[in-house]
Amino acid sequence: MTVRTLLRRFEDSDVAITVYGPPTTKTVGERLATQGIDATWRKLPTGHQNAFAVIRRDGVFAEAVPLTAMETFLCDPMAGIGDSGTPDSDPGRQLLHSALANTLLSSLTPAQLLATSHEFEDRAYRVGAGTLRVSFQSLSIFRSQRARYESLSSDTDLDINVYGQGDWEPPAIPGISFHPLTGSALEQVWLLAFDADGDDQNKCALVAEETEDGAFRGVWTYNPRLVDEIMAAVVAVDE
Repeated sequence: MTVRTLLRRFEDSDVAITVYGPPTTKTVGERLATQGIDATWRKLPTGHQNAFAVIRRDGVFAEAVPLTAMETFLCDPMAGIGDSGTPDSDPGRQLLHSALANTLLSSLTPAQLLATSHEFEDRAYRVGAGTLRVSFQSLSIFRSQRARYESLSSDTDLDINVYGQGDWEPPAIPGISFHPLTGSALEQVWLLAFDADGDDQNKCALVAEETEDGAFRGVWTYNPRLVDEIMAAVVAVDE
């Protein structure tokens, strides 16, 4: 399985989002459209904090989420998220990521990918066991996440594996194995996959491929079979 093959599975998914709120929320629908999502805006006589978005799949209601969570992810995804210390998730972010799972997004930014990675790292922290496989494209990018991953390894029984172009020699960190790559397809990929120690209810994965304009095209999923497939594909690259 290649990343491109994986992403093609989601190209025909029928996802539509309707934003309900005052005129100030209209830009959220416009930003969703840049992600390749069928998005519309409907005026609602309510305050900004009470605005919401309705997600439909194949024409059927799937989820409603507070617009503040959607807006934060689209406009300022790292708001309230630190790169160090104990991972701590937010219910609004959890709901948003659950609602947008299995949705192909065509123009993700590194900040949006990092926010999603943090959400899944938080899940791994809460589970406390299992294998976590991560690729930030190059090992040097891991430097900004080092304190966070030191907490993940010291506070849990996670088996953490970090992949990337070998442009930096990381220090030895108990519980973390580094995998320098050369000429691998993973060098163009932002990836995080967690097997939750076999618990299908907590498995998750994020896969995104960098495009020519520097943005990322990607998807995240909680489908346990797909997560297992992604985990196996990462292991195969390193063999």
